[in-house]
Amino acid sequence: MNVLFYHRFLKRTDAASLPHHFFYGALDLDNFDVNVSFLEDASMGNRIVLAIKMAFKIIFFNQSHDLIYASTPYGLELLVLLKAICLFNKPIVVWQHRALRSSTNPFKKWLLKVYYSGFSKMIMFSDLHVQETLATGITKRDKLMQMHWGPDTNYFDKIIAETDNNAVPRYFCSTGRENRDFPTLIKGFENAPESILRIYTTKRHGNMNNEKLLLAYADKHKNVEVNIIENKPTLNKFLSKEVYKSQCAIISCHEHKYTVGLTSLLEAMALKKVVIISDNPYFPIDVEKQGIGIKVPYNDPNAWTKAINFIMQNPELASAMGEKARKFIDEECNADILSYNVAKCLYEVAGRKFSEPSILKVQNMVKA
Repeated sequence: MNVLFYHRFLKRTDAASLPHHFFYGALDLDNFDVNVSFLEDASMGNRIVLAIKMAFKIIFFNQSHDLIYASTPYGLELLVLLKAICLFNKPIVVWQHRALRSSTNPFKKWLLKVYYSGFSKMIMFSDLHVQETLATGITKRDKLMQMHWGPDTNYFDKIIAETDNNAVPRYFCSTGRENRDFPTLIKGFENAPESILRIYTTKRHGNMNNEKLLLAYADKHKNVEVNIIENKPTLNKFLSKEVYKSQCAIISCHEHKYTVGLTSLLEAMALKKVVIISDNPYFPIDVEKQGIGIKVPYNDPNAWTKAINFIMQNPELASAMGEKARKFIDEECNADILSYNVAKCLYEVAGRKFSEPSILKVQNMVKA
């Protein structure tokens, strides 16, 4: 089967410096006899112009393909509409990052139903997103599925092997830039002066000026270290090493109706780290139920302080929780399982029989 993969930002060549999960299983589909071609276009700007350009690129793509697979529906709007009105006949499978929204206006709701009928399958990160979408009545159950987006364990095993971690970990590590609640987090550490917090983030994300916000706090708290970083090819590797050398991974986010912070959570788990996270109901993993971390209510610095002190006072238990986190990743949620599930989904959508990979192929996948 030939698949055309669309990623809004990444190219195939980016795989040299990034873990495979950023490509949503596309890099490993050859294990299942799926030939993947990349549609490479990271254009920014007007969404309508992008949608028109993507539709033309896909329709007139110089290689034959049986199906469109995408990390996002952004940029595919015109193609989906053409599919909905039967002017494009190839299946379209996308990752949908939030629940679909409807309208109270009957005509607008009908238009949305027509548009969303153009998707062959929408893969969602959270079962809560699936349930919220079904409640709108604008699409059918067989158009939706929830799938674990799992980390590239081979990548993180190399990080672990390369990193000198003989010293006793002394700091808590916060990475990530998207919708992070730094003020609440820092207030939590203010009341835990024996602990050390290292924050790594970018100058800005969207409308949030992380640099301005954080530098105002940095001078007031001796146990908080702020590192403003720039995106470069080696950044992910550097941050992964910093998380691995830490005592605990920290994920403090503002409340939003999507899985904000999920990448940081999964990568920390792959690195055998216990986690303290904002209690996001959209996360597909309950860290407390799995015994791998602590959930903290939104906007509650006292709860952060309590969680920080618990990790500080129970280092052996924290280490065991981190090992348990990695066990969960190995058994339930990783890039190999992701590519397997994506392949099954694509074969089903294409109406083709899915053949389980041979034992030899499975062994090669694990060793890769």
